[in-house]
Amino acid sequence: MSEILKYLTTFATEILPVILPGIIFFALRKRTSWKKLWLVLGLLLPAFIVFRSVQWLACKNDLEMAIEGLLFLVLYVSGALIGNFFKTKKVLFVIAVSVIALLLFLFFKWMVYHDSEMFPFAEIVDEPLQSVELKVARNADYEIEMILEDAWENDSRIMAIRERNDSVFYRAAYRMCSAENIDNEGYKKWVKPNIDSSQWALLSPEKSLIAKSLKNSIEKYEQEYHSDLVNDGYSVRVSLKDYKRKTYRRLGLNNASILGMQGAMAIEKMMFDLMPSRETFITLSYDEVSKKCGEKENALIQQVESDSDSANE
Repeated sequence: MSEILKYLTTFATEILPVILPGIIFFALRKRTSWKKLWLVLGLLLPAFIVFRSVQWLACKNDLEMAIEGLLFLVLYVSGALIGNFFKTKKVLFVIAVSVIALLLFLFFKWMVYHDSEMFPFAEIVDEPLQSVELKVARNADYEIEMILEDAWENDSRIMAIRERNDSVFYRAAYRMCSAENIDNEGYKKWVKPNIDSSQWALLSPEKSLIAKSLKNSIEKYEQEYHSDLVNDGYSVRVSLKDYKRKTYRRLGLNNASILGMQGAMAIEKMMFDLMPSRETFITLSYDEVSKKCGEKENALIQQVESDSDSANE
């Protein structure tokens, strides 16, 4: 059901609003005496789309956005052909049916989401890049950083990816336990696994394509919703620093597969495809890691409590 709603939402919010103006402008141009006025109005939108596509391609070297603009142009031209081909009454009938279908869809969607309490799934943070971060870009186009770990912030794998001059580089690291990050009150604080000492290496051509797809997916990801609360599971963090656009996006996608979040699961799959396996870093099984980390955490908590009691005496 969620996939059907997703496609219908895309049609209602992105495709139909592009087709309908083409139908209306060119239907009116054909059937009224103000032909030149409606023709000028009808050509403004495609002219703007072409301008933006050229701008994306020439100024920002973003082929994907340019192609997306051309696809919108095809949709608009399709609407213009419909408006120019049908008689006015038939055009109005098409518009009326489209609007009614849109309203029925929005009502249906409201009913589905109204019947159950929905919760936002992802943590999405968008903000501008700071000047300090731009200084360490080293002429890179962008940098992706991804972290996979369990619910207790152990068994952590971290990987960073950078693209520069059409070459994609990576570095990766592993942290078995996070117990060393316990504060004086016995609470564990999350600290990013250390990756700075790892060396950059060239990513294979096949994985480079996955990295570029991951970047696009992170940029386009939109909030998903669910009706279930999950208090345990696993942790997924991914961030994108776009040095050309000077933007920063961070996504928290915990428990995506448990909740069935399709968009987040697609990002998660690409992360798993790129990330070196656990066996690359450690020979212990996950259960062995969990046991060792649990013992270490309990020992540190006892030490913190002992130090606190000694200070109070």
